[in-house]
Amino acid sequence: MKRLLLAALIGTAALVSFSSCKKEYITQEVNVLDGVTFSTNVKSSSWAVDQSGYSFSNELDFPELDAKYFNFGHVGVAISFDNDKDFFINIPSAVGPYNYRVEYKIGKVYLYADYVGNDNKPVRPTDMFVKVTLTDATNGGN
Repeated sequence: MKRLLLAALIGTAALVSFSSCKKEYITQEVNVLDGVTFSTNVKSSSWAVDQSGYSFSNELDFPELDAKYFNFGHVGVAISFDNDKDFFINIPSAVGPYNYRVEYKIGKVYLYADYVGNDNKPVRPTDMFVKVTLTDATNGGN
């Protein structure tokens, strides 16, 4: 009887020690676009003025701003003056006599400068350096 019990114990130990566990890795498929930054100079002469004479606009072509960035990403715009690329101002923002804002659609970024100065003599904004950053996000559902 002892031999039978010992054989059963050795058999069970052998089964437990030689059985293997299958490891399963669960990976989440993530559709993430790289964040990218594009920079461009905007000349004062390129600003269009509306009928009131107090609002200026500038249209920038951005073919990189595709449907994925538009639907699930973010567009950030910063401006810098006097060729000082060490200092940027995120827009929307009030800078000097202007309120700057931005709008975008697929392939286009629109800059606006609304004149709010006290002297009632609006002029086009000065030359600036514009940095547009496209970042991706995951669709969180609606």
